[in-house]
Amino acid sequence: MLFILKKVGAMSNIKLNECPKYFSCSAPICPLDKDWKLRALCNEDATCFYLLESVKDASKTHFEVAQLVEMYKRVCEVRGDICNTHKRISNKVEASKNSGSRMTRKFKHG
Repeated sequence: MLFILKKVGAMSNIKLNECPKYFSCSAPICPLDKDWKLRALCNEDATCFYLLESVKDASKTHFEVAQLVEMYKRVCEVRGDICNTHKRISNKVEASKNSGSRMTRKFKHG
């Protein structure tokens, strides 16, 4: 059992500033923030991009391709608790399941 606890702890060690959207994100509830339960959420607040992406078809593969496996593990680890705590986020997560991944979008220039 000690091994399992160590493994779960290791999944949670990704830091906030390791998120690719760290400098541009305005979501107050961040799955990478170990103190997310202490944060307030207002109706107009953004929802974490990666939290929404984590529930889409083939999301694990999309995170793997983006080299964000540890982030995916952490998001999945806390997603249920976040959704249970914040109904508005839960509704956005549910709606997100029905749309395509934004992680795989390719932009054409020219």
